[in-house]
Amino acid sequence: MPELNIDLCDGCGLCVAACHAGGIVQKEDAVRIVETELCDYCGVCEAVCPQQAIECTYCIVFGEEE
Repeated sequence: MPELNIDLCDGCGLCVAACHAGGIVQKEDAVRIVETELCDYCGVCEAVCPQQAIECTYCIVFGEEE
């Protein structure tokens, strides 16, 4: 799941509107990332965040040699 830095988040809600999977919700002025199987890690939430409060860290896994 993407990671949210709540200290940087200003609650603008752009990520909530951009998330097609419904994995980001806004309650009052706070944004929260909720776990959902629909999240395909597209990175749109990270791209639209003006405060750079969301980070999608990727783990690159190389296949084993045969």
